[in-house]
Amino acid sequence: MAVPIKLNMMLDVTNLKGLNDHLLKSGFLQSNEKVENLSIAGEGNMNVVLRAKTSYRSFILKQSRPWVNKFPNVAAPLDRIEREFQFYETVRKNDVIRDYTPEIYHFDAANYLLIMEDFGSANDFTSIYRNDVAIGKQDMADVARVVSELHFGFKEIEDPSRFQNTELRKLNHQHIFVLPLHENNGFDLDAVQSGLRSASDKFRSDTRLKEMAAALGELYLSNDGTRLLHGDYYPGSWLSTDKGFRMIDPEFGFVGRPEFELGVAVAHLKMAKQKDSLIKDIFVYYHFDSKFDGSLFSKFAGMEIIRRLIGLAQLPLDLTLKERLSLLDEAYDLILNG
Repeated sequence: MAVPIKLNMMLDVTNLKGLNDHLLKSGFLQSNEKVENLSIAGEGNMNVVLRAKTSYRSFILKQSRPWVNKFPNVAAPLDRIEREFQFYETVRKNDVIRDYTPEIYHFDAANYLLIMEDFGSANDFTSIYRNDVAIGKQDMADVARVVSELHFGFKEIEDPSRFQNTELRKLNHQHIFVLPLHENNGFDLDAVQSGLRSASDKFRSDTRLKEMAAALGELYLSNDGTRLLHGDYYPGSWLSTDKGFRMIDPEFGFVGRPEFELGVAVAHLKMAKQKDSLIKDIFVYYHFDSKFDGSLFSKFAGMEIIRRLIGLAQLPLDLTLKERLSLLDEAYDLILNG
């Protein structure tokens, strides 16, 4: 059950007047400006995300609640929208990344509300999960360049404690490293694909796999990393706009290990059945250094595959049961052998 909260303004696509009154009172709208149209913008997995249009402009409103928007029974840190604001506030000081992220117009901390640039008729890259849809080479290059600039352009974070994001990492930790391998997690995998539950039982009963997942989870939760990460760098956070690639939804951002970030990205390209030659482009445009641990990168990639195939956060994958099991076997090998 969703946790009740009391805010001065709760985003509601049907409450146009309430939003107008609030934005006028806060000084965000001009005295002669009002929101004329309000609609849902995107899927909004973690947060409520709406598009507002006035007679002068359009903008995106994003509000966090103490639960996951898509799964109201899953509690989540209410202040995650503040983590997202801090991330944008920091990375937009970088001349390269500024061009790949939305401009922030207003942050209403009291109501956990962020107002930002609207990219218009943009779509995320989740279409690549469907058969015969490939990510373009230019987009793939941008995906790699942006994350490389993020990891290497912020080597000296003035206050790393601002980017520990501990509570949201704890939530993510459970859904990546723990729950997918828990025998009694309650996930209805047969609703995803008939036969998936029993066919994947061997992974939930594998002691070595669980031990390695636990070790990787501890590393994910540690504060030993030194690079600023987006934290959820996958096709749902990549946006295709009229002006090209953009990076969005960094509420999971933290200072950590770059192997996790790259592992997640490559795992999704594998699940989307992108060509190996295209996936290799990420290694062409990413500026690796001698500290990068290739084995750790492979292990994190394997965990993301397992998490997405037999965990709660499912993807719109066009895969047969045989293909899913083949990917799970590959992920198992990556985790155990690097």
